[in-house]
Amino acid sequence: MRPRVRFGLRAQVLAIQAGIVLLVVAAVSAAYLAILARLIEREYGDRVMSVAQTVALMPPIVQAFDDPDPSTTIQPLAQAITERAGLTFVVISNRDHLRYSHPVPQRIGEIVAFDDRLALQGIPEITTDETGTLGRAIRAKVPIYRADQVIGVATVGILGRSAEDLLQSYWPQIGAVALGALVVGGWISWLLASHIRREIFGLEPRQIATRLEQRDAMLRCIREGVIAIDSEGVVDVVNDEARRLLDLQDSATGHSIRDVVPASGLPAVVETGQPAEDQLLLAPSGRVMVVNRMPVHVRGELVGAIATFRDQTEVQRLASELSGARSHLDALRAQAHEFANKLHTISGLIEMGRPERAVALVRATTQQQQVLIEELPQRIQEPAVAALLLGKTSVAAERGITLEVAPDSRLGPVGECADDLMTALGNLIENAFDAVEGRPARVVRIDIGDDSQEIKARVRDTGPGVHPDHLQRIFEQGFSTKQDGVRGRGLGLVLARRAVARWGGELSVHNEDGAVFELVLPRVARAVPVLQPVGTAEQGGRVR
Repeated sequence: MRPRVRFGLRAQVLAIQAGIVLLVVAAVSAAYLAILARLIEREYGDRVMSVAQTVALMPPIVQAFDDPDPSTTIQPLAQAITERAGLTFVVISNRDHLRYSHPVPQRIGEIVAFDDRLALQGIPEITTDETGTLGRAIRAKVPIYRADQVIGVATVGILGRSAEDLLQSYWPQIGAVALGALVVGGWISWLLASHIRREIFGLEPRQIATRLEQRDAMLRCIREGVIAIDSEGVVDVVNDEARRLLDLQDSATGHSIRDVVPASGLPAVVETGQPAEDQLLLAPSGRVMVVNRMPVHVRGELVGAIATFRDQTEVQRLASELSGARSHLDALRAQAHEFANKLHTISGLIEMGRPERAVALVRATTQQQQVLIEELPQRIQEPAVAALLLGKTSVAAERGITLEVAPDSRLGPVGECADDLMTALGNLIENAFDAVEGRPARVVRIDIGDDSQEIKARVRDTGPGVHPDHLQRIFEQGFSTKQDGVRGRGLGLVLARRAVARWGGELSVHNEDGAVFELVLPRVARAVPVLQPVGTAEQGGRVR
């Protein structure tokens, strides 16, 4: 089977336009020829009518009707008029339809071959479709009067082929005009096809259809929500993932983005033309999403904006688990290091012959660890948080930092927000450890309170505090007072902020003989407007 030949867009448009131009030129030419034929017939009709009226009034012809043989006088006059006026014939007949003149003399005296009854009734007429002995002709029939009585008919005519010959003489001009119109039309069609091709970026219709299908398939397959609007703020594209993440209806397309997603931020991108990248947003379902908004330009003109939504909830959960695992590993490493030092000490005491001191050291260490292990879980009943604090205590001891958990700290089982509480608290403690590093007094104190509605925690350190200029920026992603090259630069407090904001909580910082971080975490996520920036007052999470 031979492959099907496909013509490009330019060839298709050119062929269609050429066909249209050809039809238009043909129709116009036909109409022009028809009008021209009517004009020629009218002109010839007026001409023969004028001659016929003149002939009917000529005295020699009127007087000749009384002669015994009128044709003797009338025939020469008719022939002379025919030649001078450039006519085909001048026929004079009486009331009995007998000819007194004719271009063919042998037919004089015969009955006329056409209907002249209307003229005999005194009514002049012009006919274009009658056929006589000489053929089809344009005839003018005028009554001949004498003393107010019709005595005959003057018929003057030009054969139809004479009009056709005149019409055919115009055909070269008409053909030239038609050909010129075809050439101009073809050139315009070529320009139009080229313009259309440029407007669609040189793609062929089949390529456009293929890319549209590919785009739809891609929008259905990607794991990011996508919403696109035009320059008027009307939603053009919403993929299935965006509907799922934002709980949108299938009819969102074609509506204003302000009605579909009031806080999308896309109208601002259209107004300013500036992108907004990697913003954390919170949906009513509690999902934390990273949103990127970009303006859409076509040949330098802003035609709309597009936003992508990536669900960070699962990523954040995994990050929390990794953070917890890292904390446990750090704690085990610190404990192993601490126990190794004490084992070295015990070994040295035994070698020195002082076993009683070695036994006392073992008992003291065991008692200290046993008190911490037994008492802390009684006050902090959430296992993940208790394990975190135990691990951080060991890390603090290794780094020469005193980690104090306030004696009145209480925390019951947390439930669903345990991972986020552990993420926030763990990062705040690590931040406090970094703050007191190298300080004379290295103390970090933790206070935890709990009721049926919310969990409150305070992390206080004896570090230098937060510079007033940094209070408004300390929770921004990438901001850090650490030296460049430090691992996780600017990330710890961002993770803490995300964990708190996911539940509509509050995270604040102030200075009081060091930095004091306070968090309030609701046990149940607070309802928030669709797509509010993480940590803003509008969605219930405050960062100060």
